[in-house]
Amino acid sequence: MSDLKHKVLVVDDDRFAQKLIVRALIAQYDLKTAFDGLEAISVALDWMPSAILLDVEMPGKNGFEVCEELKNNPATAAIPIIFLSGNGSLREKLQGFELGAEDYLVKPFDSDILNAKVKLATSGYHEKRELSERAESAQGTAFEALTTSAELGRALRFVEHTFSIPTFDALAQALFKSMVDFGLHTSVMFVTTSGPLFYSQSTADVPPLEKDLLQIMHHQGRFKDFGCRTFCNYRQVSLLIKNMPLDDRERYGRIKDTVPFILGSVDGKIRSLDVHRSLVSQAESLEQSIAAIAGTLSSLGPLVANGHAEISEIMKSLLADLDERLPKLGLEEDQEKYLVNRIDRSFTEVLAGLDRSLVISDSLTGVVRLLTHLQGQQQKMVAATSVAAETADLPNDGETLSDDCELF
Repeated sequence: MSDLKHKVLVVDDDRFAQKLIVRALIAQYDLKTAFDGLEAISVALDWMPSAILLDVEMPGKNGFEVCEELKNNPATAAIPIIFLSGNGSLREKLQGFELGAEDYLVKPFDSDILNAKVKLATSGYHEKRELSERAESAQGTAFEALTTSAELGRALRFVEHTFSIPTFDALAQALFKSMVDFGLHTSVMFVTTSGPLFYSQSTADVPPLEKDLLQIMHHQGRFKDFGCRTFCNYRQVSLLIKNMPLDDRERYGRIKDTVPFILGSVDGKIRSLDVHRSLVSQAESLEQSIAAIAGTLSSLGPLVANGHAEISEIMKSLLADLDERLPKLGLEEDQEKYLVNRIDRSFTEVLAGLDRSLVISDSLTGVVRLLTHLQGQQQKMVAATSVAAETADLPNDGETLSDDCELF
């Protein structure tokens, strides 16, 4: 079949010589012919043959001029050229060699020799093309691997950096910096215990429509694509990518592989910041409650003690008055005895109640001391989590990682 044959362009202004060449090659090759230099250049650029048989002596542009022009054109420079000439001088052969020709045949020539030289030229041309294509493919694969490694390295550096991020605002800015490194324009929603937080990479406030879409798409699966816009979701975070590279499928795939790795660390950091913020809030509430209780008890203690002393004096004065006045009231002995006993019993009960109040006050003071101890332990826990977050991304030798450090 002609479409499986190598293509050969025959250029000769002598029609008889051209027919002889065509007759010798027609069984093995797909042939086209040209009768002068300008036509030869036009056909070569349009048809891209596997070899060119080029006569030297032609009207207009001669064979050497045509060869020079084709070899200077990157599109045709690799096509092998075999000169055909009635002049076999060393000078012309050297000129053809200097211009980049593959071979030089002197007319008349044997058809078997012609076939052998054309076969060698076309086979070599296609072998070179295959090797070049393989080299380009290998180079592309190597470049893709290096690009993927570089992007993975940036993602790993981001994950290491998240351990030291102290606030939601700082986390959003670090995420945007990483997205800029990937050439992406984004907005993000953090889902916290206090409600959603929205951040935009390019503006101070996230537009209302983007807020609505981020909340709606948050539960629609890991990825949701709308043309060049993609939502990537985790439990605590939803990222809107506004410029996905639809025209570069390899880069598109790398982004969908790498961005979830980054968002996974953001998701965990949001939960960590939520826990830390809750601990801080609880510590502040506990501190305020303890201060209020301690203040109340500190004011209540003296009141109870003073009340105990005042009641004791009042009761002693009452008993003294009774000792003095009872004999003058004309009561019978059993009535007088009952009245004294009743007053004495009430006095004893009042004193017992005051003693219990003092015991309760002491117990509450002990509770305050216990709560104060618990508060101190919680403050140490909050401080420890803060210190751990600040130092977690440092290597063992204490040296910080450079932003432009490549891990691969």
